[in-house]
Amino acid sequence: MDEFTIAPLQTPEEFLACERLQQTVWRMGTDDIPKATATMLIASQRYGGMVLGAFDRQGQLIGFVFGLPGRVPPDNPAAAGPQWQLCSRITGVHPDWQGRGVGYRLKLAQREWALAHGYELVTWTYDPLEAANGTLNLGKLGAVCRCYLRDFYGPMADGLNVGLPSDRLEVAWWVGSQWVRRRVEEGWCPPRLEGLLDAGGIILNPGRPRPDGWVEPGPVRLPEGEAVLVEIPAPIQAIKRTDPALALAWRMNVRETCEAAFAAGYTACDVVRVEGDTARVYYLLRRSVSME
Repeated sequence: MDEFTIAPLQTPEEFLACERLQQTVWRMGTDDIPKATATMLIASQRYGGMVLGAFDRQGQLIGFVFGLPGRVPPDNPAAAGPQWQLCSRITGVHPDWQGRGVGYRLKLAQREWALAHGYELVTWTYDPLEAANGTLNLGKLGAVCRCYLRDFYGPMADGLNVGLPSDRLEVAWWVGSQWVRRRVEEGWCPPRLEGLLDAGGIILNPGRPRPDGWVEPGPVRLPEGEAVLVEIPAPIQAIKRTDPALALAWRMNVRETCEAAFAAGYTACDVVRVEGDTARVYYLLRRSVSME
C-alpha cells in the first residue's frame, strides 16, 4: 500500500487543512494569512482551477498543488506559442514528508490533469537559489526556463523567503512533449559535470570555497559555446541563517549570470549536482533545446 494517495480536495475541512499546511511549510505564524485561503481555493476549483492534495494513510493532508488557467506572458520565450496555459500557482509539502517523492507525485498528477483538460503548457515560478526545487523542476520534471523575474513578489515576510529580494525563475513545462515524456517515463539521468566540461562547457560564475566551509560566488563571465553552467548555492536556507550577506551576494550573482545567459539565447534545461564534503549545484543551459 502506498504511503500516500493523491486526490482533489473536496470538503471545507480539507481546504482549511490546506491553509494550516501552508503556514507550516512556509514557517508562518498562526495569525499570518495563507498564500491561498480556503475560500480562494474553493472558488478557483469550481471555476476551472485545480487543487490536488496528497493524503497519508490516516487521511491527513501532507501536500498540495494549486493551479488555475491564465494567459501565457509575452516576456517568457520558453513559453511562446499557445495563448492559454495552466498556471501552477503553489505547491507545498509538509516538512516531515519532504524528500519522499510527494512533490514529484503531485506534479505528475498535475500533468495528467492538464493533459486531460487540454493544456499543453504549465508554468510556475520558483526561487532559483533553492537547489532542491531546481532539481525537481528542471531535472526530474523536464521543465525549461528562459525567464528571470527580479524581485517578483516584492518583500516577503514568511520564514523561507524573508531577507532576500524575491527573484524567481518562470519555467515552462511542455507536458505533452517528447522531452517531458522521456523525463517522467524513463527517469531522470543527471548529467555529469566532468563530461560537460570535457565537451567544452564553461561555468559562468565558478564558486570559491571559503575557510568556513561555505562557497562564495565567483566573478561572472560572458556566455559562449553550446553549453554553459550557472552555479547556485546548495544550502541557501542555512546560508541565510548564518551569513545573510553571503546569501545576498549569491542572489545578485545568480541574477546577473542568468539574465546575461537568457539574453544571449540560452535555455536552462537541467541540473548538475556534485556531492562531496561541500555539495555543488549547477544549472545547465544550452543554446539549442528541442522539446521533441
